[in-house]
Amino acid sequence: MTSTLGNKILGEFDKLRELEPIHWSDNSHGWLVTRHADVDDALQGKFPLSLRRVEMMIFGGLSPEQQAQLPLLRRYIRHWPVEMDGPEHTRLRKLLVKAFNKKVVDATLPFISERVGVLVDALEREPVVEFNEEIARQLPGSVILKLMGLPQEYLPRLRDWANAFQEGVSVPYADMDAKLRAEQAMQEMTEVFTAEIARRRQGALQGNDLISSLLAAKEEGNGMSDDEVVGALQLAIIAGHDTTGATLTMGLATLIEHPEVWQHMYQHPEKTLESCLELMRYMAMSAAQPRVVAEDFEWHGKQLHKGEFVWLIFAAANRDPRVFSDPASMDPARNNERSMVFAPGMHHCIGHLLAKAQVTQLFGELVRRFEGADLLDPELSFMPQIVFRGLNHLNVRMRPRVV
Repeated sequence: MTSTLGNKILGEFDKLRELEPIHWSDNSHGWLVTRHADVDDALQGKFPLSLRRVEMMIFGGLSPEQQAQLPLLRRYIRHWPVEMDGPEHTRLRKLLVKAFNKKVVDATLPFISERVGVLVDALEREPVVEFNEEIARQLPGSVILKLMGLPQEYLPRLRDWANAFQEGVSVPYADMDAKLRAEQAMQEMTEVFTAEIARRRQGALQGNDLISSLLAAKEEGNGMSDDEVVGALQLAIIAGHDTTGATLTMGLATLIEHPEVWQHMYQHPEKTLESCLELMRYMAMSAAQPRVVAEDFEWHGKQLHKGEFVWLIFAAANRDPRVFSDPASMDPARNNERSMVFAPGMHHCIGHLLAKAQVTQLFGELVRRFEGADLLDPELSFMPQIVFRGLNHLNVRMRPRVV
């Protein structure tokens, strides 16, 4: 059975980290950066690296006629905070942090607990399940809709939108058909969000939901434009839905391989968060983040040129023995303060509290009510993407605890 972690590629990263920490990859069309210290320096802004790379990935090499078929991608992606540098990013991030505040997150916690209970109840009734679609993507999808104040009936559309963006935007050099599907998803999302923004501006709906909070956020008397609000909501769907879902699926697959950690979590429920942070480091779902060289510079003797891609390999940095003792093993008691999972620094994941709440509640309930699980797939099928790793499916048989 193939390892849940894709150990071959992680092993290759380990070799590069020791032999050539800044390495040009023809396959990845860019430089691979694998040492923890270098990745951390890049995240802290110590090198001339720009986040304006998604537009290059989408529009690079397209003819003017092809670019004209993607007007909404061009319009809104530039408003994504993960696509911004300098003062522009600082201004928008301050507003997003104010909007995505503890009050907004706390308002969703009872719903997360309720949804986890419903999903795990279903697992007890039907223990053979395709976990990725039926559990892992259901939870964050429902939570994102609750967070935004949108009806749960949008859940199938939300999954379609997220899939379209993963295939057309998150994959370097996606084909034109995939980009057109992402454009269609952008159009559908924009219609929904524009209508919701109008309702709130007219006073028809106000509350603790994220859309209302984004519209209310102010910094020195200034708020977000409607395009910036729409862009933030689009990013929340892409990042908040797929990343958490992939974490849950890969996390279960990893725990199946490590029943000793499953048992540890059962015996130490008060340490569930610490165990989950180690699980996320170890399985390397958050594998890499791209940047673009803003101006020529030298790094570990390599000449990097303006316009080239740089891949900050979190998966390798999180296995750097200079930082983590015995990094290829999973230690649920490990101190993960220096983990790269949520991208420390100026681009630290704004939704990390919401993601942690979902991961800890679901896995805490799984280990409490099940003694383990059996993997039914002969091998695991990974999605073809480098930034956030995920599985196409995960068929399992859960084994309820005998009381």
